[in-house]
Amino acid sequence: MAGQKNKDFEQQVLEVLGSFDFDRVHRIMQFLDRVPTRGELFAEAGRLLRELEGKPGVHGSGGLRASCKDDGQLSLKFVVCESWSDTNDDSGLEA
Repeated sequence: MAGQKNKDFEQQVLEVLGSFDFDRVHRIMQFLDRVPTRGELFAEAGRLLRELEGKPGVHGSGGLRASCKDDGQLSLKFVVCESWSDTNDDSGLEA
């Protein structure tokens, strides 16, 4: 059964890599004057996705962000800029 799970996971990795627009990301990186090759982008994206091993979490590098949801769904994004506030985190607030 574990062999089938690994095969399904690898198939999902290949599906995500096959549908990702690496050319678009490469053009954006050229514009930002940060230019890995398309092959380097593909290899790094594959590494990040496989590093998740089908477990929920997020791995990122150089703007690429691979994530795995609780249901095992993989996604790959290229993030140029992001900001957020954790309004539900009161760990730094005093009572």
